Amino acid sequence: MRIDCTECAMYQSEHCDDCLVTALLHPPHGAVEIDDAMEPPLVALSGVGLLPVLKFRSRPSEGAGAPASGPGGIVDERYA
Repeated sequence: MRIDCTECAMYQSEHCDDCLVTALLHPPHGAVEIDDAMEPPLVALSGVGLLPVLKFRSRPSEGAGAPASGPGGIVDERYA
C-alpha cells in the first residue's frame, strides 16, 4: 500500500498527529510503502491500542463528493 501524506484530506490537521504513519515515521518525507505482509501485524497492534490507526483519506477530486475510503483494514472508520 502506498501512502503519501500530502495527498491526504487530513494532512497537517489535528488528525495527522494521531495517525499510524506519523506515529511510525514522524511524519515521513514523501510517499511510503507499507508491504502487504505488514498489514496484519499493524491491524493487530492498532486494534489493541498499541499503535494509532491509519487515518489516510484521499483528497476528493474537484467536483467529487466525499473522500474515498483508505486502503486495508487499518483505516479508522470513525473518520470515514
